[in-house]
Amino acid sequence: MEFNSSWVKGWTEAINADRASQHNGRHFNGSFTIASDDQRYTLHVRDGCVHSVVENGGALEPSTFTLAAAKEVWEKLFAPDPEPMYQALFATIGAGVMVVEGDLQLLFQQMLTLSDWVRVGRCQNGTPTVAEDPPELADYQAIGRYVNVTVDDVSHKVFYFEAGEGVPVLCQHTAGNENRQWRHLLEDRELTKKYRFVAYDLPAHGKSDPPSSGEFFESDTPLKSDWVTRFVVALSEALALERPIFLGCSIGGVIACHLADKYPEKFSALIGMAGGLSTQGFHHDWWIDPHVNAPMMLPGVVDAVMPPGISRRDREINRMCQSAHPITMRNDLYLWGFDNSDPERASRIDANKVPLYLFAGEFDFTCPPELVEQTARDIGEGVHYEMLNGLGHFPMSENYALFRPILLKTLADIEQRTGRQEAA
Repeated sequence: MEFNSSWVKGWTEAINADRASQHNGRHFNGSFTIASDDQRYTLHVRDGCVHSVVENGGALEPSTFTLAAAKEVWEKLFAPDPEPMYQALFATIGAGVMVVEGDLQLLFQQMLTLSDWVRVGRCQNGTPTVAEDPPELADYQAIGRYVNVTVDDVSHKVFYFEAGEGVPVLCQHTAGNENRQWRHLLEDRELTKKYRFVAYDLPAHGKSDPPSSGEFFESDTPLKSDWVTRFVVALSEALALERPIFLGCSIGGVIACHLADKYPEKFSALIGMAGGLSTQGFHHDWWIDPHVNAPMMLPGVVDAVMPPGISRRDREINRMCQSAHPITMRNDLYLWGFDNSDPERASRIDANKVPLYLFAGEFDFTCPPELVEQTARDIGEGVHYEMLNGLGHFPMSENYALFRPILLKTLADIEQRTGRQEAA
């Protein structure tokens, strides 16, 4: 393809004919500009349809915001099978190869719609490679239960799924998410012969209730390292787990590092994915802005941190798993954006006390491989680091077939290093 006026014309015509773009963007009204080297295209949108495109409009041409990047960046973004960090508009912005200027409100309002628009543009240039949907099971083995967990004299009614027998593995979801992210792992009939997987919802996430204190909507309660690490230990004790393996993703990857710092003796091993030291950003008020529908924004954000070629079904469910209240999402990201900034934490972690495994998704701009690799270097001896090729911020739920061999290898290494083996 060549990103020029002819291509833009064909793209906007395809947008106006695309069912998903029209369905998700039905309330998209406004104007924005795409800048490519010395060319500018201002798109005027009414009810989700591109009403007109003005090429190289002057300074008075109405435009709420501008997305500016080199022509090469636009062409990489619209490639049928884009390379890492070009899988979505928000990914290119986060990776620093695209600049956004102007009022961001419309951009956040229409994050999902713009994700659909990028998909349409890719289809104009070829047929994207998409994995097959995972097989649908005839029955399911995961069982849901509740347990009371007390931290600081406050009781929390915590929901969890569990499946299997043997070595206990605590599975921590990502920010604003729920234990449904572990659906493939919980139904892995071979692994559950040897491991007891416990995938829980943090308080005020998924099916877990807010704290019994009743102050959820009355005060700002950001997620902090001290509380969440003590919560994980208290949950383990409430379930009578003996030195479980901890497996966490995103904020769960951050928590894995913090547990290594504070409670290494409580765990057989710690596995952190898509989390490192230190992470930054994303704790902002866009999540709770009344002019932005956060549940509609989130699927577009999710698309930006996942690989482009995952199955239709896995993409659909990953988009929907972000079911926590927007306040909860904002609270979680305090841990990510602020309470993970201690510059001395890495030096306090001794990976000889507990095996520590850190993984980074190739397509994850929020916690890129170089950040996680640097975390492993800063901690030093005993840490295993690996980049997950073809995966992004949610490896366990994006493409389980691709993730599973890495997990098998990791669990086997933990068994060899700890000598722990509990058959069902």
